[in-house]
Amino acid sequence: MMKKIKRLMLLKSVIRTNPKGWIEAVRLEEDTGNIRKARELIRKGCEEFPKNEDVWIEACRLVNPDEAKGVIAKGVNAIPNSVKLWIQAARLEHDDYNKRRVLRLGLEKIPDSVRLWKALVELANEDDAKRLLQRAVECCPLHVELWLALARLEKYDAAKKVLNKAREKLPKERAIWIAEAKLEEAFGNTFMVGKVIERGIRALHREGVEIDREAWMKEAEAAEWAGYVWTCNAIIRNTKGFR
Repeated sequence: MMKKIKRLMLLKSVIRTNPKGWIEAVRLEEDTGNIRKARELIRKGCEEFPKNEDVWIEACRLVNPDEAKGVIAKGVNAIPNSVKLWIQAARLEHDDYNKRRVLRLGLEKIPDSVRLWKALVELANEDDAKRLLQRAVECCPLHVELWLALARLEKYDAAKKVLNKAREKLPKERAIWIAEAKLEEAFGNTFMVGKVIERGIRALHREGVEIDREAWMKEAEAAEWAGYVWTCNAIIRNTKGFR
């Protein structure tokens, strides 16, 4: 107990300039059972450091549940470009409709946030997810995971177009070529699988991408586990000459 008190006194001497120290002081008050003092201290912390998202998150954790939404609302008003605070605001909602509403508000402020787009897509049905991902790749064109997620939701011809667009934006990304090989295999075009991988390796090589066989072997293993045997074999066969 004495050690905690001494540490608290030390922290109080630096919390004026250090938000991390302020949070630690709050937690020490909480550890000693003085929750009222901890809440009072974190409220002051929000006033002292309104642009620090961790202080707002800590305040949200400490207040009574019926006050949490109000606290986080003040936080996003103070730091409207904080992805962490918008995610926390969505978590505080009790139904998917309101979670989606909050995430959309966050994306109005931060349209290039991959994390917010992914959180919103996870709450959507397939049709809505497709529309959201179409918008997401416009806002975040250099994030391959969004392109691949969109391609998986599209039918064959549309998926091919999505992957072609993804390649234009990310010409050095091997995952796009592997996704196309899996697409061909999924639709029974097994004769195309090897051609796609071969063409992909040549294209990547032209882009100056090092063909790391160990990395490709991991992709082959993942493809096999997912049931894409032709893709797995094509990767193994076409990377034999690389180290």
